[in-house]
Amino acid sequence: MGRVGYNFIKNKNMFWSAFICAVAIVLTLVIINTIVGLLVFYVDSSQSIYWHVLSPYLILLLLLIISISILYEFYIFRMGGHSLAKQFGTRRLTLMESIPEESVALKITEQLASTFLIETPALYVLPYEVGVNALTAGFYPRDTVIILTWGALQNLDEIELYGLLSHEFNKILSGEAAENTRLKILYSGLTTFSQWGSKIAKRGFYRNGYVRENKFETVFVAIGAIIWLVGSLGLLISRFIKFITLGGRTYKNDQKTKRLIQNDANIQTLLRIYVHHSGSQIHSEYAEAISHMCFANALSPQNWMNIHPTIEQRIFELNPNMIQDLQLENLKKLKNQPLFSLFRSLEEVSPDVVVHWSSPQPLPLLRLSPISFAIKDAIKPLKAEIRENWRRPELIERAMQTATGSREVMVAILMIRQYREFIPTEAEVSRAIVDSLLHLDGRVHISIFKQACKNIGGMPATIARQFLMKLAKIIQEDGEIGLLDALLLERVKFELNLMPIHTATALEDVKPSIVRLIDALLHVQQINSDNQLEVRELILTRILSPKELDLYSDISDEPIDLAEILNDIAGLLLRDRFSILAVAEICLWNDRVITQDELDVLELLYWRLGFETAEMIDLMQKKNSLTII
Repeated sequence: MGRVGYNFIKNKNMFWSAFICAVAIVLTLVIINTIVGLLVFYVDSSQSIYWHVLSPYLILLLLLIISISILYEFYIFRMGGHSLAKQFGTRRLTLMESIPEESVALKITEQLASTFLIETPALYVLPYEVGVNALTAGFYPRDTVIILTWGALQNLDEIELYGLLSHEFNKILSGEAAENTRLKILYSGLTTFSQWGSKIAKRGFYRNGYVRENKFETVFVAIGAIIWLVGSLGLLISRFIKFITLGGRTYKNDQKTKRLIQNDANIQTLLRIYVHHSGSQIHSEYAEAISHMCFANALSPQNWMNIHPTIEQRIFELNPNMIQDLQLENLKKLKNQPLFSLFRSLEEVSPDVVVHWSSPQPLPLLRLSPISFAIKDAIKPLKAEIRENWRRPELIERAMQTATGSREVMVAILMIRQYREFIPTEAEVSRAIVDSLLHLDGRVHISIFKQACKNIGGMPATIARQFLMKLAKIIQEDGEIGLLDALLLERVKFELNLMPIHTATALEDVKPSIVRLIDALLHVQQINSDNQLEVRELILTRILSPKELDLYSDISDEPIDLAEILNDIAGLLLRDRFSILAVAEICLWNDRVITQDELDVLELLYWRLGFETAEMIDLMQKKNSLTII
């Protein structure tokens, strides 16, 4: 892609736009005056419908309100696009406090700004809008901003986000962004009444976000409805004027963007919007006022005279061969799929295909080490409901709403468990997410990890394997693997559909595996080496004959394949699995000291052997007379 420069086009076509706006205002005044004239004529037939006793006052009042509204908009927009972002209640994106999707958007914005030799526009996000859309506002390079919906960050992959931002940069380069901002101010006088009506009507139902119950609610709703009804006339007129003056430029912008970036990224963006359940709709009360500024239709598809053509029409204009009915029907299957390229083969995303995978080498290899965990982990565990309701940093909550962010959180948690307080600077993980997790009680990390696991399913098999190997590499970095980390990897394999199918086995056949599991459980307990051997012998006498005890008298220091061991044990009969869980409880709590790691290990072990975790925890507590705070 070549590097180009630009000059802002000042006041582009603004004379024509201002003239059309003036015509729209005059038309609105005439229609409202005529409607009021009909009411006056009904009361006094001697009065003219077109110029009656109320006409001078009515027109003066309407002109005053429209003028005040426009002047107020000029005041609001004194800071350019930043003012609009503030008015909408957006959140500015920064690298220091961003989740992976936000970091990608910032990187692409800087890249495009560098390519086109312009100042990097500020990036904002509408946090509660799930539709995929974007808009650009500002008068000059220094005050130009790009506003993305949360749905755009949540649903677009890097290529699709590149196509969306390229389209917005095209508006900046052509001067359209500045023109759209001025048009928003000019047409504000026509949309003011409908906005006021909506706000007043809402006050009849809600106060500070809570349902309002008083005798005045009907009055608020009635007044708001009347004002909105009057304002809807100006709204329809402004929409009609925008439709006939701006309706054809979307196709031109799509073609210009395609030529500008010299690829089909913007087509992929449109495809993603097509298959997205919320489309591009924005539900804000300001949606009407900014509809002409958006990448795609911000209003309901059922509305009359939408400025933007349908997504199907735009795709057809860019690539007629792509809009075949069969192909679109196939694309609909991707609505519930995670964020990967829409141009991969459709066979890979078939929900009916189950891919089971065995790693080329044992994964993970668990080496029992005499080195105990950090002292800070030996703390009282929290109840499940306390952990689930624990207040989490806002950054972590945002990250958990996306597939990429969830994967980043999982990587960060494993790195924190591996490196404790120190994360290597070269590690490929968001520093903001790491810092947020480090300021959170460590006892909550595992529950966050398990929640994040639920957001990563549906990856193509190749990507799933790569991600699993990445996690395995992290927990094996120092040559030692904790049992809890190994069990977490089992949970990841399950969510990625990489868990091998277990076969029925007999207790006698898996006794070696049970012994290795017991050794691993005793290691979690953090007891000294002398007691460890005594406790181990007492436990093994419950499941081994005297002859078998001699075979397993010593703790092996050979690496073990925990995944294989658990898969063998999972094939046992129900009563045998219960017996193994009873042994596990003895291993972990023979010292009567409960740690969070011990509880997490047992919960995951219950799950891996096919039991409902919550029910088993209750039974375990009653049987052992244990209390969890």
